[in-house]
Amino acid sequence: MIKSFLIFILLILVSCGESKPPPNPEVFEIKNIGELATSEYTVGKIVKLDDSDAAWYKPGDRKILINCKAKIKAGIDLNQIKNSDIIINGRTIEITIPAAKVISFTMDSKYSYTAMESVSGLRDSFTQEEKNDFLRQGEKAIKKELKNTKILDEATKNAEMFIENFYKRMGYEEVIVNKTIPE
Repeated sequence: MIKSFLIFILLILVSCGESKPPPNPEVFEIKNIGELATSEYTVGKIVKLDDSDAAWYKPGDRKILINCKAKIKAGIDLNQIKNSDIIINGRTIEITIPAAKVISFTMDSKYSYTAMESVSGLRDSFTQEEKNDFLRQGEKAIKKELKNTKILDEATKNAEMFIENFYKRMGYEEVIVNKTIPE
């Protein structure tokens, strides 16, 4: 009799345990957004070349200044979020987002141009191929100097605000956004 009573009490306790409903599938929809660009910078660089000493056998000077501009967009790739990166606890949702990265880098030819070109004496003018090489040097310099900008920090901060608003609109009271540390 006591054994039956204990089994009955145990069944009641197990059936009264708090069961969590499965999470709303809409919380995972954020992954379908894909790449989210949250910051955009326009960066300029001037490439200067004075190769007057390069051709000692030809008298004269040859100098050029090329103005390069690039549009850079940074953000996060929401496709990288795994279901396990989203944790729901009642009215609180916690999400771990990937590190911010440069999403697009565009050097627009209408903003990149020869600002000054000076050729004198017996020197030849700069060829279009040489000018294109200087533009590539400008592009490399801009990419190298991106580390000194705050574009990735700004992109992360803006992505956090977007995600927080996204989930608050779904009715979550507290949204915790964790960042993946960049490699």
